[in-house]
Amino acid sequence: IDFLKKVDNLSTVMDHHANVILTHKCVDGVEVELEFFTFEARELTDKDFEAAKAIDVIASGGEIKMEEYSYKLDEASIAKYPASPRGSSKVLFVDGTGDIHFLPNFTDSFPAIVKDDVHIVFNESHVLDARLFVKVGEKEENIEMMILDMGDIDTSKAAKSLLLNVMLRTDAVLSGDVLELPEGINVKVEAIKGVWEEDAKSNGNGTEAFVRILSNEPLVTVLEKVGTVPIPPYFQREAEESDKEAYNTVYSDDRGGSVAAPTAGLHFTEQVMNEIGSDRLSFLSLHVGAGTFQPVIKEDARDHEMHMESFSVS
Repeated sequence: IDFLKKVDNLSTVMDHHANVILTHKCVDGVEVELEFFTFEARELTDKDFEAAKAIDVIASGGEIKMEEYSYKLDEASIAKYPASPRGSSKVLFVDGTGDIHFLPNFTDSFPAIVKDDVHIVFNESHVLDARLFVKVGEKEENIEMMILDMGDIDTSKAAKSLLLNVMLRTDAVLSGDVLELPEGINVKVEAIKGVWEEDAKSNGNGTEAFVRILSNEPLVTVLEKVGTVPIPPYFQREAEESDKEAYNTVYSDDRGGSVAAPTAGLHFTEQVMNEIGSDRLSFLSLHVGAGTFQPVIKEDARDHEMHMESFSVS
């Protein structure tokens, strides 16, 4: 009965109800059979499959097994560099009837397929050089130090006045340690938060900590001097100077805030935006944190710790 109440509540939310058949099995209890069918379409639709998946979650006690979302992606299919020039990528377009179209060029195609009643909201947050490399003690050099979140940080302030939440790609670090950056800049570990968990493909585990960069210069200046663009680990390459432009959108606000790019916007060019028209465009800032890189390694997705991100709408 409790299960059927949950199904009924979910069906009301989804506005899609199942046909229910109950069969009494004596000492074996009751067998519940649920049937979904979209009457208006007179066939199975995506709505039926979505409802069935939601019922599976209820039946499993709410567990979201990550193994059910695993798939094989050939590394050769992952682009390590963006299409050049910007906006020359291909487009997969599914129209309102469900037909699929393969279009050869984003810049040439996108304005034509955007209907007049569509309004597009862009994330104008700018990606800063938030990946640094430090020396830890006498032995460990070039240890990755990734700033996890800069959404609420005023990067124009002196670096030493700011407490930064970072990931250090080592477990050999303690509160009070002083680490070394290039240019003779030191970093003090103010506190250890705990273990930063990742899988081997993302370069392994590390330590989440709070640090202070001991420099009187503005944080943004320090990052420009000794930081690198925090490109995703699945690129399987080091950041390059060209990434400073390629891994930011043409409309990003240089005041910064993100440590990962709002990648859906990387295809847009000024030409495309002009063709769409400024009256159909709006902007906000959602400062993307490094949690977007962190793989879900828990067996149950509900046990994965989500990192907060800051946003502003003006």
